Amino acid sequence: MSPLRTSSLAALTLLAAGLTLTACGGANGGSDKVATDTPAGTATSSTGAGTGSGSGSPGTDGGRTMAPSGGSTGGGTDAGTGTGTGAGGSHCQTSQLAFAIAPGSGAQSKGSQGAVTITLTNRGAKSCVMKGYPGVDLVGGATKWSLTRQTSETPSAVTVRPGATTTFNISYLPFDKGDGQEFQPKSIVITPPNETHSHTLAWEYSSVLLQDGAPHPGTYVSPVGSK
Repeated sequence: MSPLRTSSLAALTLLAAGLTLTACGGANGGSDKVATDTPAGTATSSTGAGTGSGSGSPGTDGGRTMAPSGGSTGGGTDAGTGTGTGAGGSHCQTSQLAFAIAPGSGAQSKGSQGAVTITLTNRGAKSCVMKGYPGVDLVGGATKWSLTRQTSETPSAVTVRPGATTTFNISYLPFDKGDGQEFQPKSIVITPPNETHSHTLAWEYSSVLLQDGAPHPGTYVSPVGSK
């Protein structure tokens, strides 16, 4: 066999080996990414879910004109500013909530502003979400007073897990003789945010100074999630 033919056969053998190695690298190369399923994370609320009842505390200003900064009237049919939905759950419905007044509520001294803390407990099987202001009406006799909202406090979405509790506060200005018109509420009508159905609790505290026409009354409601 001539030297030229031997060299040609060797070259062909090396070329075939190179092609074989290239094909194997394409099939099993480490640069390809394989997609994997990742379970969805559990959403949490911006404020966290409460696990117990809050207790009311009196206002720090004993003046007779203590009031929130700003505010707009919110009755039972215009109860909230919207709710969050999604992984945390749908909005909390009135029927799935247990309503109660926290121990320690009420004015702590004569003439001071009082606070009634309302607890909202999720008695359903799934988490639910609340965001905004509840509609609160104080009712006594022929008078129904739809309370102003404390707009100086920004509402946050609150996810309430089954069995957990969140709260909001009713700050009120007790009536003192010579101040103005006395109002003796008998009941508190509460409508959760984004709901139209209400729940009624008894009012067991002193008379309130009626300021239903005042631009900044001393009786008002905080958003859900307040402590």
